[in-house]
Amino acid sequence: MSFLRRFPIVLITVLISLSARSADADDPTIKEGLSINLIPSLAYDSDFGLMAGGIIDINFYGGLYPNYRHRLCMEALTYSKHASYYMLQYDSKYLIPGIRTSFKAYLDDNPLYWFYGFNGAVNDYDRNKNCNKNDGIAYYSMDRIFLNTRLEFGGPLGTYLDWTSKFSYWHYWISELNWEGYDRTNTLFRQYRAMNLIEDAEANGGDVMEFLIGLKYDTRNIEATPSHGIYADVNVAWAPDIFSTGYDYLKLAARFRQYLRLGTDRLVFAYSLAYQGTLAGNQPFYTQSYMIHFKPSDGLGGATTLRGILYNRIVGNDYGWGNFEMRARLFDVNVLNRRVFGVISPFFDAGAVLRPYRFERQAQAFYAADNVTAVSYDQYRSSLMDRAQELHMAWGIGGQLVIDYNFIPSVTFGIPFDKRDGDFGLYMVLDYIF
Repeated sequence: MSFLRRFPIVLITVLISLSARSADADDPTIKEGLSINLIPSLAYDSDFGLMAGGIIDINFYGGLYPNYRHRLCMEALTYSKHASYYMLQYDSKYLIPGIRTSFKAYLDDNPLYWFYGFNGAVNDYDRNKNCNKNDGIAYYSMDRIFLNTRLEFGGPLGTYLDWTSKFSYWHYWISELNWEGYDRTNTLFRQYRAMNLIEDAEANGGDVMEFLIGLKYDTRNIEATPSHGIYADVNVAWAPDIFSTGYDYLKLAARFRQYLRLGTDRLVFAYSLAYQGTLAGNQPFYTQSYMIHFKPSDGLGGATTLRGILYNRIVGNDYGWGNFEMRARLFDVNVLNRRVFGVISPFFDAGAVLRPYRFERQAQAFYAADNVTAVSYDQYRSSLMDRAQELHMAWGIGGQLVIDYNFIPSVTFGIPFDKRDGDFGLYMVLDYIF
């Protein structure tokens, strides 16, 4: 085990923050013009490995500080575990008067993408089979690339109620593991294909067009760093079979987030409760882990859902999960005419599959493969269902450096309660996860 595996680190190598001009030279916390934050970075993530890349975050305040008129964010990251990620995002309430407009495009390329099967704890996890170079085994890996573009519009329906609509396009390139030094025949992906849990028609990926409508209720005092208020939303997403792949779906996703100020803005209790479920359709396996609420994320586990649990560890038809954390501000200063404060945030996360994905087919295939004779199929199926719906939990601590309220580099360390969900998780992300 390498030094970095034993002692994970995150290093922000350079932080450059530039302001175009200030509205009042005597009050450096009021911004009129452009704010540019540039972070070339080196980091360690337990799922992705060592990361090198950079983030550019540009805010035009136009007299609305700490909120912005326009925000543009660009990100490029490459990882030592061979993944790479590129993102461009724009957001504004003022491009079209009365309508919030957002655009995002990202490309994710991972030749050792994590595949732990369907329905969480139904599949055992053996860390010795997870990208073990000595034995040439990458049992939980496959090759995946996907491109996603999305255009989102929203506007007010009342004082705190907004509508939203989104148009998204994906293309997935899927193939078996094909990385030098690893046995491509010894993978869970190949086993699932042999069991027909992954069908031939979806095994190489495909195209998806999704249409989403939703409602948002928002009473937060500040969007990026709220100290009080509620943010709740409900979304219905429909992906018709426009491309004649044989797959489609209708999904419902709902999330409730509340921020409770404990006597002062310096101490805030924040929690989030979320649900996502498939209402109808025949969804391909490569989109089943897609989480509607989040920037690129797969299944439950990893930096944006269950911190400390393996990325994409838990995949099902219906999910429920919660995140709970205390945000305590340790210091609050002005640095180079920028408002900067540091936050420490201990947390607890928990989630479960509420309805498994392709469970009957999975139970029959596993029963046959295990060659069980001591118990009946019904008993075996019942035991497997209990495992599929187990609660997965993790706890840990995070630290945030908040710059001008809207730019928030964050480092988080989490530990799962059950070693079947991994050893630990360490992440550097931008913004709070909720």
